[in-house]
Amino acid sequence: MDATQLRLDWLRAFLAVIETGGFTAAAARLHASQPALHTQVKQLAAWAGPLYRFEGRKLRLTPRGEQVEVLARDVLAAIDRFAAHEAGAAATTPVLSAGRALQLYLLGQALRGWRSPLSLRTEDRAATTEAVRSGRAHLGLTSLLEADAQLVSVLVLEVGQVAVVPDGDALARRRRLRVRELAGRPLILPPAPRSHRATLAAALGGELRVAVEVDGWELMTHYAALGLGLTVVNAYIPAPPGTVAVPIIDLPPLRVHLVKRRGAPAIPEVIALEAHLSRHLSRRQTAAS
Repeated sequence: MDATQLRLDWLRAFLAVIETGGFTAAAARLHASQPALHTQVKQLAAWAGPLYRFEGRKLRLTPRGEQVEVLARDVLAAIDRFAAHEAGAAATTPVLSAGRALQLYLLGQALRGWRSPLSLRTEDRAATTEAVRSGRAHLGLTSLLEADAQLVSVLVLEVGQVAVVPDGDALARRRRLRVRELAGRPLILPPAPRSHRATLAAALGGELRVAVEVDGWELMTHYAALGLGLTVVNAYIPAPPGTVAVPIIDLPPLRVHLVKRRGAPAIPEVIALEAHLSRHLSRRQTAAS
């Protein structure tokens, strides 16, 4: 493989196809003809190897395609940073991916005092880790179920779980409880096979009683406030009026990690954001201890 044969327009064409999901939209974005775009991506595949396949109408990258996506983002971003520096233009805008609840109840507080440009992506755990692996995001804030060799992760926050119960319920007078005390009680839970539900199912077994299935922490606590059942959420989720959050002492805590791609270029703006978040999220944990 001769690196001198690689062309930047091939990389830009490939990223456009990935980001738009197909050649028609990519051609429109780049103001190019579809035949020209097909030729550029075909030339890149001849240089690098098979890059993608279509499953129905869904474009799926091959392992080689995933590697080339990372290469394309790193190379083009480095060129853009160099050009911006030479022109005295704005610096790199860090891209951070995190779930909606993390942004509302953790990240928002941690970002107070941050005064530089920032781009936020709202994505679930799987999409966040994939965005960081591929280079679409510089950093991710998420919980991790297992180690990932492609990512460097730093534990920045550990929070317990609480039962959200109506303030007239006998459990509302408790300072803490064990998960078995929820056996047989009507519960508001996310749909299977979400890991949160699986944890409660493993703890309660046949005594797990589902009153409402709904997706999203806010809706779970909303329906608890309406009296449709009890719910269990991470401790950073605020209990709505009319309910009480009671700590559950024997459920595993949520461990929130700040993740970045292993071997990613050292970008000053991203390094500054990483340090800011690590400092402020750790401070929140210290204050809550």
